[in-house]
Amino acid sequence: MKQPKPHQTFKIGLPLFFALLFSCNAFAQTKILDSLLNQLAQHTQKDTIRVGYLVNAAWNMTHTNPKDAFKYVDEAIEISNQLNWPRGSISAWRQKGNLYYVMADNLNAMDAFQEGLKIAQTSDHKMLEASLYGNIGNIHADLKQNQKALENYFLYLKTARTLQQRPDEARALTNIGLVYGDLGNQDVGIAYLDSALVLAKEEKNPYFIAGIINNLGIMYKDKKAYNTSLEYYQQAADLAKESQIKYIEASALNSLGKVNLALGNLDEAKSKAEEGLAMSKEINAVEWQADSWELLSTVNEQQGNMEEALTAYKNHIQLRDSVLNEEKKAELTKKEMQFQLEKQQVEADEEISRQRLVKNVAIIGGILLLLASMIGYMLYKRRRDALDQKKLADFHTKVAETELKALRSQMNPHFIFNALNSISDYVVKNDVEMANTYLLKFAKLTRAILENSEKKWITLQEDLELIELYIQIESLRLQNKLSHTIKVDEIIDAENTLVPPLMLQPFIENSIWHGIANGKHPGEIDIHIKKEEDMVVCIVDDNGVGRRKTLDVQSDKNSMGLKITKNRLDIISELKKVKGSIEMFDKEQGLRVELKLPLELRF
Repeated sequence: MKQPKPHQTFKIGLPLFFALLFSCNAFAQTKILDSLLNQLAQHTQKDTIRVGYLVNAAWNMTHTNPKDAFKYVDEAIEISNQLNWPRGSISAWRQKGNLYYVMADNLNAMDAFQEGLKIAQTSDHKMLEASLYGNIGNIHADLKQNQKALENYFLYLKTARTLQQRPDEARALTNIGLVYGDLGNQDVGIAYLDSALVLAKEEKNPYFIAGIINNLGIMYKDKKAYNTSLEYYQQAADLAKESQIKYIEASALNSLGKVNLALGNLDEAKSKAEEGLAMSKEINAVEWQADSWELLSTVNEQQGNMEEALTAYKNHIQLRDSVLNEEKKAELTKKEMQFQLEKQQVEADEEISRQRLVKNVAIIGGILLLLASMIGYMLYKRRRDALDQKKLADFHTKVAETELKALRSQMNPHFIFNALNSISDYVVKNDVEMANTYLLKFAKLTRAILENSEKKWITLQEDLELIELYIQIESLRLQNKLSHTIKVDEIIDAENTLVPPLMLQPFIENSIWHGIANGKHPGEIDIHIKKEEDMVVCIVDDNGVGRRKTLDVQSDKNSMGLKITKNRLDIISELKKVKGSIEMFDKEQGLRVELKLPLELRF
């Protein structure tokens, strides 16, 4: 079965503070929100005081009801613009970005943060400007753009220290530590988190303290210092429970279960997984429920409780699929953002430059003609560069969409549930050995596909092993009605030759489901890999019913799989400047498919 998924880190968010209003306490938010809404009802005058109430009300709704909070920040932006009050506008735009961020809408979050940053950079509000760098750093960190994240976090830290703002300094230190941990430098990450923890304890903020301690547990777990990791996770769980921070408590309980599993403490791991599952259900955290079920599946399997392991694994699969659908959408969004953010940054820089230019023109009007000619050239060059960037962005968006669709197509839901039903049948028939064999093969294939989904290239040897495993599982499902051969010419070094993962899978699936499964005689699939000049030729040959007899019954999924494969081949051909091809040849009985790929070597 799959090992438990990676841990969940907690970036420290950026709450809003107004000098004329009290600070928000995260553990009395309901009471504070009621008070703020009463004050808003009483104070109807559109002034800076109302703006403060509006923004703080929206902040208190960030983690409980973000959708309904937008009307408050939008009114705050409108009033601040009417009053020409930069501080109110910056704070409102920043809070609007926070609302989008907690809703996982990073594109709109970045737009809001950059709107606030444009205003902050043309006014004298250094701490607000610095905090926006922290917000933008969070988005870069989510996109794994670690260098950009660190640049923004260090700008935030520098200003916080200069202005002696301890809460902001603690947030910056925490997020810097998390980025270093993500880069694999846990020792540096721990040093930053320790510094943040000292400040958090001085501020007596339970949410900060619990989140930082939980992150320290993650760092020590990654260092394989499991006993130290257990101590920090337990501290985080105890403090979160005491302060009723169920979000952190659920994560800490699951993490305690994973570390105990790594230490071989199966009973304790099971107990923590069950506690984490109960807490995750209470706060309706679907992803962590899936995490808990996966942990319970692994523990039960190691304890020999195969029926309980299978039930837990089915629950994990069901919940995980609902999470993965969103994660896959997020994956495409993130890939698109890598291009959109550059475009947005250019637009933001242009707007800031334009505003500064207006001021400079007023001061140095005597050289207006010279500046106009320089600006004209710059605008021409910028437009030309923007057009080039748009063409590149469009191409990479096609790459991102095709990669994501390929990931979806590789895990056909019908295949998953047919496999699980077959396993269930073996369990019902008390054929535990065959159920275990089927389950191990299925888990190995699932893990391998998910691990390779992030890779653009894998070795031919690895790809053929995946295909071999896929055919074995389908052969078990068809009760050994299927036989196959895989031949690689001696001239090809399978361990040194690179191919895109699972390019042949849609054709093999087509052969099995539409060529062989419905046939009356045993099926055969022959796979042959050979070299022709600078191309690798992959041949799939079957003895099924043939293409003509299956045209009326082929599924949309199969057609989509073939279309995605063609799109992937087009992209590879464009990148490598070598034309690949897919050709299909009808035989007297069966179908022959030839896929030609550019030869790519690892060394």
